[in-house]
Amino acid sequence: MRPETSPPTPAQWQAIHARDAKRDGLFFYGVLSTRIVCRPSCASRPARPESVVCCETVAQAKAQGFRACLRCRPDQPATW
Repeated sequence: MRPETSPPTPAQWQAIHARDAKRDGLFFYGVLSTRIVCRPSCASRPARPESVVCCETVAQAKAQGFRACLRCRPDQPATW
C-alpha cells in the first residue's frame, strides 16, 4: 500500500457502508479490485472492507492509478 492511501478507519467504513452524504468531500475511497475511486455516498455495490483504501482527494487516488466512478463522479462538483 502506498502512503497516499490508507485502510479506512472505523468511522470512514461506517460512512461508506451507510452511504453518508455528509462525509462527501471529507475523504474518498478506492476499491483495489476495480481501481475505481468513489464518494462515501456512492450507490455502487458495496466493496469488501479488505479491498477498500481511503484518501483525502480524488487527485491522490488518480495518482495511485484509480479512475473516477461513473455513478457518483467524485471528480465533478457535487450537485445535491
